[in-house]
Amino acid sequence: MNLAAIRDYVMITAALGGIAVGGIALLRPDPGVEFEAELSRLEPGDALRRLRAAEGRFDFHDNLQLLHARLSLADGDLDGARRSFLQLLAQAGPSDEALESLAGIEAASGHPGRAAVFLRRAYALRPTPERRAELGGWYRTLRLAGAERALLASVDPAILTGPEVGRLGQLLIAAGQIDAYEALLFTLADGEVADSKAPDRLAYRQRLLEYLVEGGRPAEAVAVATVWAGQPDPGPVLEASVRALIGRGAIDAAILLARAGFGVAPEDAHRVLPVFARSGHGGTARILQDEWLAGRPRLSEPEWATLSALAESTGDMRGVRHALALGGGQASPAARGQALTQVMRYRGAVALVPYRALLDDQVFAASPLVGAGWAAWRGDRAGSYAHLLAAADQPLGSWDQLIWMSLAEGLRGSPFHRALLAGAVENPDLRQRLRDSIRAPRPGLPDPANVTAEGSAASAG
Repeated sequence: MNLAAIRDYVMITAALGGIAVGGIALLRPDPGVEFEAELSRLEPGDALRRLRAAEGRFDFHDNLQLLHARLSLADGDLDGARRSFLQLLAQAGPSDEALESLAGIEAASGHPGRAAVFLRRAYALRPTPERRAELGGWYRTLRLAGAERALLASVDPAILTGPEVGRLGQLLIAAGQIDAYEALLFTLADGEVADSKAPDRLAYRQRLLEYLVEGGRPAEAVAVATVWAGQPDPGPVLEASVRALIGRGAIDAAILLARAGFGVAPEDAHRVLPVFARSGHGGTARILQDEWLAGRPRLSEPEWATLSALAESTGDMRGVRHALALGGGQASPAARGQALTQVMRYRGAVALVPYRALLDDQVFAASPLVGAGWAAWRGDRAGSYAHLLAAADQPLGSWDQLIWMSLAEGLRGSPFHRALLAGAVENPDLRQRLRDSIRAPRPGLPDPANVTAEGSAASAG
């Protein structure tokens, strides 16, 4: 065998030996894997002791490093947990969970500045509302208004919570960024709010109108609100806008907006009228009511309800009488009954006579008070009693209860009145009013309030 052949043989043998040794090394299990499997069978305290004893003997892979960090943190070893999390970041690269854990460790160690740094890095990797709120809290603690403002301004305003929006507004005003604050209000007023706990768009629209009025720009407020009134479902925004303008003393602007609403949202503009009445501007409400009725020959159910509510709150029956005269026959039984109840409120049942063509059994079923009043005017005590019983089963306001009691007084001296005194109605407010209406009996006479229900029912039947 020549020298070249010998050399080739030696090289081949060495290569095969190296491969064999490498294969044996590759087949040898990683000590970290075996160690991790062993730790999984131990209690947390025992596992932590084994980890501490193994430090320095071999390099911990990422899972072991994370396990060591978590167990140290659970054991209260903040320094050990900090070292393990930092080593994990060095080995595996940035991790929002590790950074958030380090922020918690620094906070528990009394280092809010360091906690904010780590939390900011975690938020940059994976922003969440919870991290944003916590980071904003740290910025407030550290009095880093600029950092907090930048944090909140970096987010779409639609996903900010209500407190965050309020805080951002305060920070912008404090920094003199009035244009940015105004832009924020416009964005929120015209956008959709994602957070269910945040104020809805209507609240932000009210805030924008208040801001414009306070800045001496009521005409712009009216123009903006008029645009909103031309969008779908204008009723709520018209009502809220007028309330906001009145609340800031811009009465003239509120009147202009109401009149604009009569034109752009004729079917919903009625909602502004009670706002004026409830805020102490009853005279303005009556004037606007006349203007509104002039353009509404036929009223919807909500409009009839508004008209009746205005009559009840202002005592002005002109609108109700006008609507009944023009379109009462076209109204539903419930709407007619509600309006006729207002007519009867001040003048009694005799006020129903001009509207007798509008009365029928459907109206009486919808508004038993009207039925009781009409039956009482006709001298039909049995019919009045039956309608009073039906009315007692419906929700009755204080005014309605006064009407009910007035009609019940018309039955005084009859078996029907005694039946009412004996408890024929279950409405607790009416029962109390009936008891209060009884004068104390003279000595020796039975108390009328103790008349038996059986006797009264028999007489009334």
